[in-house]
Amino acid sequence: MIKKIEILGMTLDNYTVKEAMLQVEGFLNNSVMNTIETISMETLVKAQEDKELKECIESLDLTIISDKEILKAAEENSTQRIQETSENLFLEEFMKRAARNNRTVYLLGDTSEQLLALEEFLKENYDRIKVSGSYALSDCIGDYDTVINEINIAEPDVLISVLSTPCQEYFLKANREKFNVKIWYGLGNQYAVKKGVSEVAGFAKKLIQKGMMHSMLVRYHKKDE
Repeated sequence: MIKKIEILGMTLDNYTVKEAMLQVEGFLNNSVMNTIETISMETLVKAQEDKELKECIESLDLTIISDKEILKAAEENSTQRIQETSENLFLEEFMKRAARNNRTVYLLGDTSEQLLALEEFLKENYDRIKVSGSYALSDCIGDYDTVINEINIAEPDVLISVLSTPCQEYFLKANREKFNVKIWYGLGNQYAVKKGVSEVAGFAKKLIQKGMMHSMLVRYHKKDE
């Protein structure tokens, strides 16, 4: 099984859930914050026109592929990886282990409505998870140091972000060194996957069906010739 895949000029991690969780355990024992983010086909497409977004993705410590269409486009046909990706098993294992080990999480989103939806999702699916606080950037007056201070005061083990792309990546890049947490986990705003089906997966499927992903890959490779 290929551990790294190349697509549209970016290298993404392609670890099994078990392998990725071994890295997470290492992150929890580090003295600096490590970063994890789920990467969708939509994010990859946006990164083609946004150099800063692309750089942000490349600087992540661990990327979690969230759309099986990315694996297919990169010709990674492992049945195990396609199943893990379709069923969002990394998120499931991450949350269950965090709850089992009494890890606390802090929630960060664009709006209070978005955070409420996330809280309901966690309560429904991972009711043992300990949430130490939440903050909506729309409620912030002035610079984001106020947000960061609130997060650090709560002393969470994990900061879970559902900020939209590319705001999520820009925010992380600008403030990465200020956080006193173990792990930044960027879920984005498409985390509630049901049986492998999501709006983002539908978006990616349309790209494949229309031949747009193929043309993008061809266009990218031509730039390198």
